[in-house]
Amino acid sequence: MDQAMWTVLALAEFLGKPASWIYDNHEKQAIPNFRVGQQLRFWPSEIEHWLEDNYREREAT
Repeated sequence: MDQAMWTVLALAEFLGKPASWIYDNHEKQAIPNFRVGQQLRFWPSEIEHWLEDNYREREAT
């Protein structure tokens, strides 16, 4: 992949949420992530797909 991975802080800024929300909700919200040691990382393209899928699910309900 030619894109840079996002840190929790970068994802929080992108979503307009505090970093604590990412830590508290990454499992509950099924935010696609992986760990590098103890740190969470995110691929921007996977986050975009996750947002699209969640938006469609909420629209359908």
